[in-house]
Amino acid sequence: MDATLGHDDLLLILRSADGAPLLDTRPEAGSLPALPMTAAGQEPDQESRQNLRTSAGLPVRATALWANIDSTGEKVQIIVAHNTSDSIAMLASYRQQILGAALSGAILAALLGYVLVRRGLRPARLIAQQAHSITAQRLDRGLDVASAPYELQQLVVAFNGMLDRLHDSFQRLSQFSADLAHDLRTPINNLMVQTQVALAQPRLPEEYQGLLVSNVEEYERLARMLDNMLFLARADHAHVAVAFGELDCRLELQRIADYFEGVAEDSGVCLEIAASGNIRADAMLLRRAISNLVANAIRYTAAGQTVVLAAAQTEQATVISVSNPGPQIADSAIPRLFDRFYRADPARSDSASSAGLGLAIVQSIMKLHGGRVELSRSAEQMTVFTLYFPADG
Repeated sequence: MDATLGHDDLLLILRSADGAPLLDTRPEAGSLPALPMTAAGQEPDQESRQNLRTSAGLPVRATALWANIDSTGEKVQIIVAHNTSDSIAMLASYRQQILGAALSGAILAALLGYVLVRRGLRPARLIAQQAHSITAQRLDRGLDVASAPYELQQLVVAFNGMLDRLHDSFQRLSQFSADLAHDLRTPINNLMVQTQVALAQPRLPEEYQGLLVSNVEEYERLARMLDNMLFLARADHAHVAVAFGELDCRLELQRIADYFEGVAEDSGVCLEIAASGNIRADAMLLRRAISNLVANAIRYTAAGQTVVLAAAQTEQATVISVSNPGPQIADSAIPRLFDRFYRADPARSDSASSAGLGLAIVQSIMKLHGGRVELSRSAEQMTVFTLYFPADG
């Protein structure tokens, strides 16, 4: 009893062996449920110490044990309980403080992260603003690499490279449109002028017949141009069927030389063949590509000179070349030489005989074969167009 004095948080209950109440220091706390009993003379273990609530709802930690009153062996039940309300309240307060601190820390971390991320992405926003200012008319204006952070410099360099390629493509497209308009305007103007002159006054039937013959020539030229453009469009989308076959190089070059024999004689140009081996290619496409090169070679070769058609085999490819001693092609013109409607002659003085699609067709045919075409200048100052056909077809 003395131990409980001044300790309102301690409860002491004594009961007889049959459970009759003998003493209760805090009857207002309510009764306790049954507890496991510890034998007399033994120390209560952890399992016998239980957290529970009284009938009045008071949280306590209690234990119960038997005790001997005297030597007669009479026993009583001793139940000791500790009011844990203050401890629970303190833990709840700590829990709220921890949760509040964690929530505040999370909010602060989120705000700090937002600020840091926004500050870290500021260079990316500046790059985006610069990119938005680039238009089709200002493709030559790239992004500033120096102002970009190190982590984004490779991205900026790649983006500028893409802009350079787009700028070059736009320039080529613009030049293509101008060249196409010029090449279409020439035959159409010829047709209009000739027809207007013929209609200006009555003429003899022979004169009208001559006009129709001239018009047919212009129509044929337009038809060839449209046919070539259609071929290029189909080749770009791989809609041209390639029928591979084993061909004799010398036989194919001889067939092409025979076809151009009359044109070469009229121009005073000789055709020479130096070929051996076989080639795996589409016969029609092969002849078309080589014919375009031979036609160009004859056109730009002076009378008395020789155009050489050669073929040879290596382990990697079959190589066919067309060489002529014509005028040297300017270095500035070489990168665009295979563009459609492009001519190295700015005056386009050969518009009547060429539409500027021959070399573009050659390049498309080589792509269909998985090969390539190259232009070089030999030691003998010969202009050499070389076709590389992969050995595996």
